[in-house]
Amino acid sequence: MNFLNAQIRPWFTLVAPFAIVFLGIQLLTRAGLLAYSGQADEASFLQLIKIFSAGFLFDLIVVAFFLLPVIIIHLCASRTKWLGKPLRVTRVILFTAFTYSWLFTAIAEYFFWDEFGTRFNFIAVDYLVYTTEVIGNIKESYPLYPLLGGILILSFCIAFTARKFLWLDARVTESTTRFNFAGAAAIIALPALLFFTISPAQISISSNQSLQELSSNGTYDLFSAYRNNELSYKKFYPMHDEEKLGVEMRRLLEEEENEFVTTDPNDITRLIKRPGPELRKNVVMVVMESMSADFMGAFGNKENLTPSLDALSKEGLFFTDLYATGTRTVRGLEALTLSIPPTPGQSILRRPDNGNLFSLGFIFQDRGYDTAFIYGGYGYFDNMNAFFSQNGYRILDRTEFDKGEVEFSNVWGVSDEDLYEKVISEADQAYAKKQPFMYQVMTTSNHRPYTFPNGRPGIPAKGGGRSIGVKYADYAVGEFVKNAKDKPWFKDTVFIFVADHTAGAGGKIELSLKKYHIPAIFYAPGFIKKQEYKLMASQIDMAPVLLGILNFSYYTKFFGEDLLNDADEAENAHAFVSNYQKIAYIEDGQLTVLAPLEPASYYAGEHPMPVEKTDDQLLVDTITYYQYASGWKERMKRIPTVYKK
Repeated sequence: MNFLNAQIRPWFTLVAPFAIVFLGIQLLTRAGLLAYSGQADEASFLQLIKIFSAGFLFDLIVVAFFLLPVIIIHLCASRTKWLGKPLRVTRVILFTAFTYSWLFTAIAEYFFWDEFGTRFNFIAVDYLVYTTEVIGNIKESYPLYPLLGGILILSFCIAFTARKFLWLDARVTESTTRFNFAGAAAIIALPALLFFTISPAQISISSNQSLQELSSNGTYDLFSAYRNNELSYKKFYPMHDEEKLGVEMRRLLEEEENEFVTTDPNDITRLIKRPGPELRKNVVMVVMESMSADFMGAFGNKENLTPSLDALSKEGLFFTDLYATGTRTVRGLEALTLSIPPTPGQSILRRPDNGNLFSLGFIFQDRGYDTAFIYGGYGYFDNMNAFFSQNGYRILDRTEFDKGEVEFSNVWGVSDEDLYEKVISEADQAYAKKQPFMYQVMTTSNHRPYTFPNGRPGIPAKGGGRSIGVKYADYAVGEFVKNAKDKPWFKDTVFIFVADHTAGAGGKIELSLKKYHIPAIFYAPGFIKKQEYKLMASQIDMAPVLLGILNFSYYTKFFGEDLLNDADEAENAHAFVSNYQKIAYIEDGQLTVLAPLEPASYYAGEHPMPVEKTDDQLLVDTITYYQYASGWKERMKRIPTVYKK
């Protein structure tokens, strides 16, 4: 009791204002996000108790880190006799600064949830790296300076309200001479113990992912994501015997038209042989930012947001049950370029030693094509320039646009119309040199802040939000196709319009297929017949499908399949989805999910599947795909692709 009175109670007196305000802001943030998410009605009373109780534990962990400088300052003051007014002023300044940062984080969490449907995760970590684009995006999307000013005023108001608890009586501050490390350690002991003994993965609140997210703390999640940015498959996920892995992988990739080139069970290199000559058509693959399937009228949307894409879907090869492999642009580009399942952690685009891989670019480059990655933004973002330049593409990003080629731009890049004009210009130059071309084009306009050139019919230049972003992106596609039709190379060009990912990744389950559903259209009038492909497909299938349409015979290491030439397509239609830590395989209505250091989980649609009703072979296949793909650095190196008949 004497220790409590002499050592711990004074510390409580000094840190209490900081802790109470922090915990109060976190409580209001959690309650506010619960209300805003619309999930409050989904939670039982017991689940609500669990959400706020677990959240309080994580709040305690985080507040301890903020209390450390407060404690250190008082320890220093007690030993240097730096007491009285200087210490009081320091406390007030520190309290105000911390309050400002806590309020700012709360507001940022709201906007992040609004955009992604989750609390802070690895996306937020990435955004902290690319400050120019992100700050520019925020400035163009929100009233940044009024928000910052409002937070500052509120911080001062809270500090003023708490002034008598901060501006302590001189006798209290002078008592710091009695403070020692034992009392400070006692204050931090519980949060420190929690930090080393619990994690969000250990706390199960609900199968509803939104409710599960709310049981953590945004700041904790942010630093946890930073700490876990690299994930070793071998360390965290279920494994097959390495000696049997190659045999299983070859079984999954074996097709009638595939010939494995070696007897090595760990080598998946195959020869795809097609009868007849290769068709040296040009290719323009447009990867569309955030173009969810549910924006299109073809999928039931009644807002008439995508008349151009809807029209193209009726004139070409239209994939109606296609799924993105992830929730970031780099994941979509990875899948479309490398035809590989989404390995856990960062996209391969963001990883070291990611050059000279087996890629779509090299397949066309080996055949004398002009291959280019054309992007309206600055390609250093997400390491895109470095990746594509090392994997078969020349780079054309924002820095390559002359002033006269840009009618409109925002922080993310030039408008889609300007981007497409650049594509047409490059195609004209290649055609003049009698060189076939393959251009992979990445758009940016369907992205917050949703600002566009003036004067487009029915599309405001700014302030329209996501729906207007979709509408402008679709309008630009229509103008692109119309302008391309006037070109002599149009009749010999395959156009592909495919999304990089959807506009959101939230849902009742963490890997809800509804949030990965995207469109893809292959368009080449007179060459590709009108057709709806209704079976399940993955982004990683798009490259093999394209090469099949062009009747290429080639050596391959791709994981995807040429669905149009697959005799067993209906029997094993499948897809892959991921969200950085969790990876999943979908086949025959079963979603098999692998997570770090956890048993596999299973879903049928949005609903959990009892283990006894699952197909054990699908778990074997899931592990096989992901375990083999995790060795991409060694297994997916470039090889010559041309087969001489």
